[in-house]
Amino acid sequence: MAVYLAAFVVGGIAVLAAFLLSDIGHGDGMPFLSLTGLSVGLLGAGTGGLVGTWLGLGPVWAAVLAAACAIVLVFTLNGLLLPYLRKQQSNSHRGRSSYIGLLGTVTLEIPPGGWGEVSFVDADGNRVFSRAKSAEVAALPKASRVYIADIDSDFVHVVAVPET
Repeated sequence: MAVYLAAFVVGGIAVLAAFLLSDIGHGDGMPFLSLTGLSVGLLGAGTGGLVGTWLGLGPVWAAVLAAACAIVLVFTLNGLLLPYLRKQQSNSHRGRSSYIGLLGTVTLEIPPGGWGEVSFVDADGNRVFSRAKSAEVAALPKASRVYIADIDSDFVHVVAVPET
């Protein structure tokens, strides 16, 4: 039971990490060997093994149930859910360049030569938090109004908006 519990916990954490921190998908190669596929398989094996143990099945039948759950979840994820998620991911018609010209608010102070964070509403009405840099000589304190003048792959570049 301890092995199944460990598989369940590690698999659950890995699935969350795969969905939140990495790109969903597999790129080249076999999709069931991706981080997401392996994580879901581990989570399925842990879940199936725990359920089999709790139902009082013997070790062999608990292992069979664990393997079956892992296989079903991996094929469900890779065959049904990931293609849908990838399609939705590439469905956006706007990119980060649409942020240029928007007004935002500093949420984490931006020191001269350093970086901070700004919050703004994109063209679709979604609240966006992004790392920001500024060429201003003075720090931009929290709650300052800013104009997004440029973007790069890591930061939005902002300019202070004078108070009226």
